Amino acid sequence: VFMDIFFLKMPPIKKVEWFERFPKAMTDPNITVQEEATVIEILSLLHPDAKKNSLRRMVDHGRVIADGVKLSRANTRISPGTTITVLSKSDGNETVGKYKTTIPEPEVVYSDKSIIVVNKPAGLLSVATDRGEADTMFSRVFAWAWENGNTRAHLVHRLDRETSGCLIFARSTEIRDMLQEQFKDRSIERIYHAVVHRKPPSNSGIETGRIQEMKDKRMRLVPEGRRAGKSAITNWWLEDTGPEHSLIKIKIDTGRRAQIRLHMANLGCPVIGDTRHGFGKASINRLCLHATSLGFKHPNGKIMKVESPIPRQLISELKRRLG
Repeated sequence: VFMDIFFLKMPPIKKVEWFERFPKAMTDPNITVQEEATVIEILSLLHPDAKKNSLRRMVDHGRVIADGVKLSRANTRISPGTTITVLSKSDGNETVGKYKTTIPEPEVVYSDKSIIVVNKPAGLLSVATDRGEADTMFSRVFAWAWENGNTRAHLVHRLDRETSGCLIFARSTEIRDMLQEQFKDRSIERIYHAVVHRKPPSNSGIETGRIQEMKDKRMRLVPEGRRAGKSAITNWWLEDTGPEHSLIKIKIDTGRRAQIRLHMANLGCPVIGDTRHGFGKASINRLCLHATSLGFKHPNGKIMKVESPIPRQLISELKRRLG
């Protein structure tokens, strides 16, 4: 039996007392959130006598579902209108399949018993922020992984929301750690393609400006000569030109947030559609940056490469004539 408990604008103690009258009224209780709150705050209403560590274990054991998507962090912020379901202990490690979601299935580029590689669309988060977004690349792959192999999915790395292309997930924590170690030691080959404004001053080059995260969470290039921020290395080659724009092939040795956009802007050729470091929105209403391929050592020991073709939208933008 399910019961909806609505967050009313009343003192917290009243909400707790009301629920305590029905301490065992259900096995899988539901809460429809009316006001933004964290997962652990919501669980505290259902289990007012439970310790915080016990509530966190509910999340860790896969027992907490937000609109059909299994949550992984107790401090995730849940938006109003979201339905939170708490599974029984016996159901905690089972699939979320019986809680069907309306989120689209991922576009899977490659999958086997160890890894899943997907083509992330532009505009989709890799993983939810503290706001608890229900539809992310992670939530799509998580549901798909169980239905196609009875395994979990673990995010190995991220792409910026505006960037499309290859994204790797591991089917176990051990494989995730192994792949993340390759990102850490820079042995993974990461290739991107970007359509940029104008033509660069040469046919190839390396941008090495350091990148620093500011207090407002924005990223900026550190003025030359200063040691603030972190090292960032971007290799680039001119691959094609259009009437007004250029197609640049990019290989990054480091994975700093906004690295490609900052380095292309510093080169004098900002990525088309970059509203923060470039000239504003593109006609195709997306950032013209795509993660084309990933080369890495598979858990079976073999070197493999996965690819995602450059979206036709980007080629269309390359060939467009301004004015």
